[in-house]
Amino acid sequence: MQDEISVYELSELLEKEPATVLVDVREEDEHADMNIGGQLIPMSEFEARFSEIPKDVPVYLYCRTGRRSRSALDFLKSKGWSNGFNVQGGILAWLNEVNPEGRPT
Repeated sequence: MQDEISVYELSELLEKEPATVLVDVREEDEHADMNIGGQLIPMSEFEARFSEIPKDVPVYLYCRTGRRSRSALDFLKSKGWSNGFNVQGGILAWLNEVNPEGRPT
């Protein structure tokens, strides 16, 4: 899909553009265990807090497997966001394909 990005592509993007806007839609305990950065807006709070996400720059959403972030992105699109991307495979793909040792917080 045009609104998805692989973990490899995201990794390259983060190296070139460290200020890339990332949004983690997992819950607080998941984010605390391991994350790749970004703002935490859990799915349980997403509808109440989505206005915190900028509309004028590309935004990359991730979760554990890519399912919750896909739902979050679909919600943003329904609210007029056109510059959002789902990270395919989420944090599990990141751990398996980009950084098998993990990147603890």
